[in-house]
Amino acid sequence: MTTTHTALRRLAAGAGALALSLAGFVAAGTAASADVGPDQPGAPTEGTLTINKYAGSPVGEGEMPDTADLLDGVEFTIWEVGRSVEGTCTAIDLTDAADWDGLDGLFASAPALPGGDFCLTGVTYVDETVDGQVIFDLPVGVYVAQETDPGPNNIVSPVPEFYVSIPTSMGEAGAGWNYDVVADPKNQLMDKPSKIITERPDALVVGSDVTWELTVPIPTLNNEETFTEAVITDVLDSRLDYVAGSTVLTIGTTLATEGDHYTVSGDVVWTLTEDGRAVLDANMGKDMTISFKTEVLDVGDGNIPNDTYNSKFNGTAVVGTDIPYTYWGQLKIQKNDDSTPVKPLKGAEFQVFEMTAATCPATAPATGVVATGVSDSTGLVQWDYTTPASSPLGLWIANSNTAQTNPSKDYCLYETIVPAGHTAGVITNPVNIKPGVNGLTTVTVVNAKKDGPDLPLTGAQGTLLLTLGGLALVGAGGGALALSRRRDNA
Repeated sequence: MTTTHTALRRLAAGAGALALSLAGFVAAGTAASADVGPDQPGAPTEGTLTINKYAGSPVGEGEMPDTADLLDGVEFTIWEVGRSVEGTCTAIDLTDAADWDGLDGLFASAPALPGGDFCLTGVTYVDETVDGQVIFDLPVGVYVAQETDPGPNNIVSPVPEFYVSIPTSMGEAGAGWNYDVVADPKNQLMDKPSKIITERPDALVVGSDVTWELTVPIPTLNNEETFTEAVITDVLDSRLDYVAGSTVLTIGTTLATEGDHYTVSGDVVWTLTEDGRAVLDANMGKDMTISFKTEVLDVGDGNIPNDTYNSKFNGTAVVGTDIPYTYWGQLKIQKNDDSTPVKPLKGAEFQVFEMTAATCPATAPATGVVATGVSDSTGLVQWDYTTPASSPLGLWIANSNTAQTNPSKDYCLYETIVPAGHTAGVITNPVNIKPGVNGLTTVTVVNAKKDGPDLPLTGAQGTLLLTLGGLALVGAGGGALALSRRRDNA
């Protein structure tokens, strides 16, 4: 604990009142008490203020919060209260009966800071909770307590400023005075938002839309506070683009209207308007859901997370940790003939279908085509899922609310138009698609040339054969003549 003489921090206070008055405080304890007032012989000259810091909604009178809800690291600043005397703020002296005048009104003014004749002397005591508790040693006097830093806690509704006097009357006849005051204020913590993705996209090719759904818990504010700020932010992956007008936002059971209850900006931020925040005020403790679509622009490594999002209410933001994914891969088809060396074939048409049964049908189905492509002059199939057609074909693999290790998806591929003079190529179905450009699936389809008809032996080919036959006969005749001469000479 430290004593400082610094400028006032965080003077802006939340609405509502939490005051320690002369009659005592609902959360004031009775750790110790003295039978004498501050001006009596033997009265203590100092006391303590113990603050036990809890999370959750306020408890009823006589109830105590659950110790499991204690919050660590919450900073409190205790300001000494004085009276302005000839332009100087002088600490209130509770041993002087005259200094008790007007204190009832001061305590009732909480959470407003001292005004009028009352002031802050500039003496402060600053400390933070450890194991949910902080204890201040204070001289006899009057103080105002402020929660000045939430620490690591997602506090959306801080405890408003409250007054405490050391000592405090026990409020019952014969009970005496309490010099060791205990306060048990509670804070509202924000629950983190969550996100899921729908099971399937609108279509199965890059350029289609995937739908995400955010669930944002609406915090419950203390002390009749209302929402002054409500912003939901989703920082999209570069391969995703928000589809304008696709948001469906519900507050509790109320369907909100874009423009009236909220606005959408950037990629992508939902900001609730004054009318929208009024609906939030009426739905504290419930959920706000935001369903929206994004277009898939590219494949990249095929693993597209939606992992950066948060909700912010009244200046406090909390980050969501659930990460849904959408996975995409690519298919490339090269069309050649059976020549040596090979020649590319132009004009071959292919169609891709989703595999919906245990095996692919023998022929292309009549309906359900995912994409159609036609080979260009280089034999590379260009797909019609973009304008102009392009290659390779980007195909959806899976949507998942958790990371997948080796996702893949099977498709059925058919050659539906064969180039003239060629037979249909052999395709091994199904075709398995894996994520990303590095997992590119390449299929080479070879079309054999059809045989032509058998022709008569005319023309150059026939002449060549006759010539060869004639030469063979001449050779045979020469051999016979030589044999005959050898016999004559014998």
